[in-house]
Amino acid sequence: MRFRLRVNELDDVFSVTYMRILKHYGAGCYPKDPLDHGEYWTVPIEAFAPKHIIDEKTGKERILIFHLDDVAEMRVEKETLKIIEAPTQKSVKQSILSKRAEIRYLVEKDLIKVLGDPDLRIKFGKMKFALFGLQPIYRTIISLLDEEFPTYEDLEEIGYLDLVNLIVDLGYASFSSDYPRRLFPTNKLAELYSEMKSTVVTAEAFLGLMLANYYEYLAKTLRIIHFVPYVRVSTSYYGTAVEYGELIRVTENQLRKNLREYYWGIPPPTLKKKFGIPTLVKELVEADVLAYDGPYVTGRQEIFSALIQRREELPITEEPYLT
Repeated sequence: MRFRLRVNELDDVFSVTYMRILKHYGAGCYPKDPLDHGEYWTVPIEAFAPKHIIDEKTGKERILIFHLDDVAEMRVEKETLKIIEAPTQKSVKQSILSKRAEIRYLVEKDLIKVLGDPDLRIKFGKMKFALFGLQPIYRTIISLLDEEFPTYEDLEEIGYLDLVNLIVDLGYASFSSDYPRRLFPTNKLAELYSEMKSTVVTAEAFLGLMLANYYEYLAKTLRIIHFVPYVRVSTSYYGTAVEYGELIRVTENQLRKNLREYYWGIPPPTLKKKFGIPTLVKELVEADVLAYDGPYVTGRQEIFSALIQRREELPITEEPYLT
């Protein structure tokens, strides 16, 4: 016995574009309402990307759907309903990654600002690899607080000048006008010291202020990337927690997976083997950025509370909690 499957003709712009999208870009992409351009329609494409998050201690799950608007568009000739312009599969995938990157950037930027708050007393000195790259700033602040005032020429000779100029730009130090030009602390640094009560704590607090104001400049222009792994691990944790809606508990293995997903498509910074996830997490815990809950990694409530308002701006819908 033979069966014949009857298929309706694709006689409208939605059907034509939907079938093309389904065939070439996957079930997560959909056409939006066409825009009239005279002899042709422009059809924007939106994407829906699911994400599953679980608190590994409680087993409580949340399923989120990210709505990524206008990831691409197609053009359809009105008279023939022929698609005259369509994106490649690669370009659609790249556009989706870019949309996700915009979301990640917002959380990352917020987190860097939060970590720069002196009141949180983040112990940046515990992040050994990060401190290595920021030694010129750290040592200069320590010297100024110990009343050792280097000259402009000294700083230039040892290669500190570019970073020291950032201290000056933030108003925490200034060069004297007479020769030899020496670097002196300003009242802003004295006020910070008065609040922190310790030379080391003041220097660590200043590192936070420096990163909050110059993170991208340090990483992209000066190529000082030692702090990047710590920011990415922290962002992958807090970004996922913000999406979930509360602090979660995850294993280091799950955090590693979150990191890969959160920064999908971005090459990781080159690290020595000893600075893997366990070491980075341990140092972030010692620095009071993350915390341990038994065998699980969790966050710090003060940091999370400063970030959670960003959730309202995320393009997500969600399913009810599952247990």
